[in-house]
Amino acid sequence: MPLDDNIKNKIYEYCNNHLANEYWYTEEFKFIKDNSLKERLIKEFRAIRFAYKIYEGIEADKENLIFEVRNQILGYATLYEAIIEYVLNEYYYDTLEYENLTHHTIPIKISIPNEKQKILENELYHDGKKIVPFYYDKRKKEKTKIRFDDKCKTAEEIGLIYPFKSKTGSVINLTNEIIEIYGFRNGIHIIAEQRKNIKYELELSKKAYMRMKPFIMQIKSKLEKDGFI
Repeated sequence: MPLDDNIKNKIYEYCNNHLANEYWYTEEFKFIKDNSLKERLIKEFRAIRFAYKIYEGIEADKENLIFEVRNQILGYATLYEAIIEYVLNEYYYDTLEYENLTHHTIPIKISIPNEKQKILENELYHDGKKIVPFYYDKRKKEKTKIRFDDKCKTAEEIGLIYPFKSKTGSVINLTNEIIEIYGFRNGIHIIAEQRKNIKYELELSKKAYMRMKPFIMQIKSKLEKDGFI
């Protein structure tokens, strides 16, 4: 049964009053040239913040708090992933770092006539094992084989993201923290199994939100420096 209109209006007013306006989001994601992706990222970001304000407003606890925290981590991890992949593919596809990320060196077997293969086996003997000729070549990796943590490290090598000092003076390793957030997203388990880790999860969800601002700021700064925006 839907809530009374007055209650719904109050909820929307409460949540929207804590969200940035449309112009702020457009400026934050101005480096995303793909308008469809940009719109999707903005909607996702707004939805994450909207949901957070609802749960904060009702002072969610116990399993509701766990549910909220886990979904915050999932949402922000998705944003980090989409932004890093887009920026690397769009702006730095012709760099050595990108090539090293998307390619690997593998052995390629050479087919030779049986007579030559027998000569090779007679000349080369190694512990009873069959000797086969091959060479090394660089080949493109399958997209699904490129790990997110490697994308983050490549972004760091390029200078898109890097460590910075917090207001308290401690050094924040942004790359490692984004990898941690994404890694936890992949390791989300049943609530009952995670209940003992709620304090850790809560801190990680806060971190996922707090790191988004410097993350985007660093990327925009690098893109401006390189003349892309």
